Amino acid sequence: MQGRLKQIIQSDFFKNVATLISGTTIAQAFSVLIYLVLSRIYTEEDFGVFGIYMNILSITIIFSTAKYELAILLPKSDRESVNLLGLSVIISIGISLVLLIVVSIFNDLFAKLLGSSEISRWLYFIPLSTLLVGLFHSMRNYSNREKRYRLIAGANISQSLGNSLMKLGLGFLIAGSAGLIFGVIFGQLVGFLLFFIVYFQMSRNKIRWISMKEMLRLGKEYSLFPRYNMLQGLINNVSGALPVFIFGSSFSTAIAGLFTFGYMIVQRPVNLIANAFYQVMFQRFVEKQHRNNSILPEVMLFIKRNVQILLIPFILTGIFAPEIFGFLFGEKWIEAGRYTQIILPWIFMVSLVMPLSFIPDIYRKQRTAMIIDSIKLAGRLAGLVIGVLMEDVYIALGLYSLVSTVMIFYSLTWYIRLVKRNLPEDGSTPVLKIPDE
Repeated sequence: MQGRLKQIIQSDFFKNVATLISGTTIAQAFSVLIYLVLSRIYTEEDFGVFGIYMNILSITIIFSTAKYELAILLPKSDRESVNLLGLSVIISIGISLVLLIVVSIFNDLFAKLLGSSEISRWLYFIPLSTLLVGLFHSMRNYSNREKRYRLIAGANISQSLGNSLMKLGLGFLIAGSAGLIFGVIFGQLVGFLLFFIVYFQMSRNKIRWISMKEMLRLGKEYSLFPRYNMLQGLINNVSGALPVFIFGSSFSTAIAGLFTFGYMIVQRPVNLIANAFYQVMFQRFVEKQHRNNSILPEVMLFIKRNVQILLIPFILTGIFAPEIFGFLFGEKWIEAGRYTQIILPWIFMVSLVMPLSFIPDIYRKQRTAMIIDSIKLAGRLAGLVIGVLMEDVYIALGLYSLVSTVMIFYSLTWYIRLVKRNLPEDGSTPVLKIPDE
């Protein structure tokens, strides 16, 4: 047993994940400390406007690269990967310019639909945020391909620290949600600049590989990503944004802010740790695909270990969330702790499934994944509408969390079946010759 544990700890997989998680841990520890202060200088309404901004951004970033940034890891040729990076960057710039035009024309209409007049002035910053996130994701995926995990960890730390410090500083200087939103934009800029400076110094020769002809060819070759991954991402992120949009327009901006605060406190560390596993596992499993090696043992081991490590902390947090929020952040955030109790089963399932969400991409089953997420969107919307009609935010959030938990659990079982179905007769390696859907 000790020998097996030593083997795991000394493996490249563990070291790469540990590198990313170490950066995540530093960033998250600092963020939690900052939120002890932010919760006392920003109001529920401020977090409500901030939540609306972030959820709009979660939708627009789906278009920022047409999801070609996910394809950067897949080619065997580094030249092809660089051209996919170039394609992602060009699309990000183009989409951001289009968004600027759309926001300029329809600003008042969007603000009215969202039920928040204050969000109107912040909509003009959505194109900039969309561009920065698109560039950051593209460069992070290229770094993942090259196994530059220290660089990724450094970018994550820089982004988080820049974000948190700007929120804190502006919170004392400017009233309202400005500090929260400018903090996010500043963090995005810092993270992108770190990648840009490093790659400008180290990879200038590779820029010469980029050609319009090659980018167009690869755009066609990997057309499944804009056709299905982009639509699936849109469905997923609209689905995730529904509570903030509906709570803000049907209940109040303060309730949307309470949900946003509670969700951010539990989701951010889970998301960043899950992202660390996602990046390393995606890169590792693509290598196994190229060598026709099995990924099933590692998938099952990951699920087992995650359940063993996370189940008890999630249960304890679920029991004591209101008390924890009241003690750490102040009495006005106790209600956010109650909302957190309701959504924890859903967040727990996210921690299991998110690191494995690339499996449909490997087996080219994006269409099926999109259908599953469409059903989840319909169920989530129905749950929220029922809660609104009953004028009960707890029922709305409870049904939303229930649908989310059930559908994500189904996705997990489908991933496992998908991997098992692609094992050859001897059960040793996957057969990856699957036609596009």
